[in-house]
Amino acid sequence: MLKFKIFKNLKKEGLLKDSIFMIFSNIYSKGMGYLFYFLTALILGTEGFGTLRGLLPLMDIITIFFCSGIPPSIAKHLSETENSNNEWIISILKIMVVFSILGAPIIILLKYILGGGYSTIDISIYIAVGFAIISSSFISWNRGVLQGSLKIKELSLTWIIENTSKIIFLIIFAVLFGVAGAFLSISIAYIIGGIFGYYLLLKYIKMDNINIKNINLFKWNNKHNKKVKQVLYYAVPIALGTASYRLLNDIDSIAIMSLLGAHDNGIYGYASLLSRAVFLFASAISIPLIPRIAKTKDINYLKKGLLLNFFIVLPVLAVVFIFAGELLKLFFGIVNNDATNCLKILSISASFMSSYTVCSSSLQGLGKAKIPLYILIIGIILNGILNYALIPKIGIIGGAYATLISSITIFLTILMYIYYSIFGSSYKIK
Repeated sequence: MLKFKIFKNLKKEGLLKDSIFMIFSNIYSKGMGYLFYFLTALILGTEGFGTLRGLLPLMDIITIFFCSGIPPSIAKHLSETENSNNEWIISILKIMVVFSILGAPIIILLKYILGGGYSTIDISIYIAVGFAIISSSFISWNRGVLQGSLKIKELSLTWIIENTSKIIFLIIFAVLFGVAGAFLSISIAYIIGGIFGYYLLLKYIKMDNINIKNINLFKWNNKHNKKVKQVLYYAVPIALGTASYRLLNDIDSIAIMSLLGAHDNGIYGYASLLSRAVFLFASAISIPLIPRIAKTKDINYLKKGLLLNFFIVLPVLAVVFIFAGELLKLFFGIVNNDATNCLKILSISASFMSSYTVCSSSLQGLGKAKIPLYILIIGIILNGILNYALIPKIGIIGGAYATLISSITIFLTILMYIYYSIFGSSYKIK
């Protein structure tokens, strides 16, 4: 009876419905992500796929730090100012475009800073990655506004459009231009997804005093400086935290490529990609969780989010763990004991990270975005040390064990913080 009552409340509050939308869009997006990697492995070959696996985490980290960390802050502040003048979101768009332009050249600098295998990659590929970073700004802004307006269904559609476009253009550009073409397909998908997201804003979002149809990127309105500063200030720990989270999940890939080469990195990448099927459900729950907690300050949403995450993740984890070898053969056509063991280890790690993500999103909604960042820093340092200690000794399995130990550590740490600092405070607890 208790379980039915909980799910009835979730349905009534809309969290279950919004999470279902995000789950289906994430399943579709991850499916397209798997197809993207499968096609790149097929088209580019082992060395090309290894290069792609080495550069994608760097691209994502820079994109998050300079651009994609801002949308959650937009969502939070927009949900808290429902009946206010929200013209400040136009100023935020302009800043995101400028930030992405400033961030793009850094990927080229990393060619010389990281050295090793990265120094042998052609400069044209780095330029293609930089263009993808700039292209991400508009779609990221649209998603922040849609999330803050609780248009979760429309938000999920932007991921579907983006990922569908990416696959279509990948087939064309990867064949023509190789690895650079693969990154170019990402850029085109960002642009198409951004245009579609803008269309959804025009159709579904009505905000007073905002001329959203005539955005002037070259004119600045000083009257919104205070609100813009609040949004950006709040976005800093989110950006650092999300970028750190991405780094935490890909230190193993970067280390394996650096220490063992592109071929081993590709084998490990197959296992890593499949293991993240467990994690995709957490993001589906955490995205609608942030604005709800921000608006109500009700920590009970965290309990409901963790419960929902547990019921969804457990059967997925069981399937991935039991049929690890079969899944690798089905999706990538490989039979490799190290890859199978890595998939089992990484799937367990992903289950801990999914619960951590729900906890982290709840803290963001409560205005405590710095706490997950501090915890992630601990995880990154630990993961980095373990990767470079274990990989030379036991190969790619060392990367999997390093990730597992780090994920367990940061989940237990954030859980302890919430238990001792939040549930004993004055936040709404029913």
